[in-house]
Order: sequence, then C-alpha cells, then structure tokens
Amino acid sequence: MSDDYVLAPPYSVLARGYDLVMEHVDYAEWADYVHELLQKHGTGSVKTILELGCGTGAFAGQLQPQGPYRYTATDVSEAMLTEARDLLDDDGDIRFEHADFREFQISEPVDAALLLYDGLNYLVTDDDVHALFDAVSAALKPGGLFLFDQSTPANSINNAAYFEDEGEEEGFAYVRRSAYDPATRLHTTTFEMETPEGRFRENHVEKAYTLDEVRALVSERFAVVAAYDGFTFKPATEASERIHWVVRK
Repeated sequence: MSDDYVLAPPYSVLARGYDLVMEHVDYAEWADYVHELLQKHGTGSVKTILELGCGTGAFAGQLQPQGPYRYTATDVSEAMLTEARDLLDDDGDIRFEHADFREFQISEPVDAALLLYDGLNYLVTDDDVHALFDAVSAALKPGGLFLFDQSTPANSINNAAYFEDEGEEEGFAYVRRSAYDPATRLHTTTFEMETPEGRFRENHVEKAYTLDEVRALVSERFAVVAAYDGFTFKPATEASERIHWVVRK
C-alpha cells in the first residue's frame, strides 16, 4: 500500500462516500423484511424503535414510515450522523442522536431495538457483546424485541471473490480490500480514499461469529424467539452467510 495515506478512524472519512460503497443494498426490501419481523413477533404492539449504528439514515428513512414508528436513530460516528441529518433533514419523525451501542442510555424505554448490517460483528470480544446486550436490555420495555443480524464465517469464506472493489463519485474515490483469517475469524477491510482534503485510509475489523456462539451469548440476556437465514423465514444453520436474530427481553 502507498505510504501517503493518513490513517483515519473508521467511518470518519468513509461517511461521505458510504452510500456509494453500499449502493448494492436494497434498503426498501431490507426495511420491508424488518417491518414484517416486527409485525410478526411484536404482535402489532411495536410503536417506538431505537436503531443502533444507523449510518447515513438510508434504512431508517425506509422503515420509519411503515409503522409509522416513533424512531430514534443513533450512531457512534458524528460524520455518519451529519450525512444522515442531511439525507433526512425534512423528516421530523426520526430523531438522530450520538451513541456508542456498547454504552448508552435513553430517557424512555422503547418497544424494539435494531442493530443491522454487521453491527454486532464490529464487537470482537465477548465483553463488548455483553456490554451491548446489557445496554439494549436496559433500553427495552418488558417484553420488548431486539432485532440484529450477524455475518458468519461462511459469508467471509464464500465471498472471497468480492474482497476487492473500487468506486468513484464527485469528490470521493475509494479502493476497498479485505482479508479473512480463518484461525482468528477476524475479517479486516481497508479503505483507501481520495477526497478534496487529501488521501485517507481506514481499517475496519470484524469478527465472524458462528450461530452457536451468538446463541450462547444472547441467551444469557434474552429469550431467543427466532434465528433466520438471511432475509428469509427459514431457520438459520451453520451454513447461513447472514443470520437475523429476533430476541425478547
């Protein structure tokens, strides 16, 4: 790699080009799926939602009107929240707040909490996962739902062909390279980016958890309602690349 890139914290520089990087994601379809999960397992009682790791708000903008839900969207990256507020600046139905999903408090408990698209995978130790689950449990009403997903070792192994890509739009260009270590199950992604302010690098590290690992961790805090194979209502297996969990306080 070149040596003239400035190392930046994850999602600080990437925020401005995040929607370009994620342009392959169908947020409307994704929101439809989560809304159906909330209706199916919340028995129509879900009115208030807390989203953790909301990114640029693209998902929130699709899901909130479907309730319509009273919606609070949070992220640890101020740069991502800036993009989200710019995207949804006319939508007063979504409140954006800064929060680290390992340690946060809210003033009023909610019916459901969400952490999607690898948010869990960014927590690479059991202690961090426990901290997340404790914070979410405190934020939920009794009987509240927590919906989250995880990327698995199968996802990293099966998609090695897509470990490098690049893209460009006005004022932002990136090259993404990934590497997966089966021994540690750490998936490392490096973004090299060019912006009008200079050239930057961000390193993102995730852990590919297995189905059984997450089941054991989450069962210490919540009752498991379902674990679905990615974007379906079929039971997840160790071969699933993405698993959607529905758990209840």
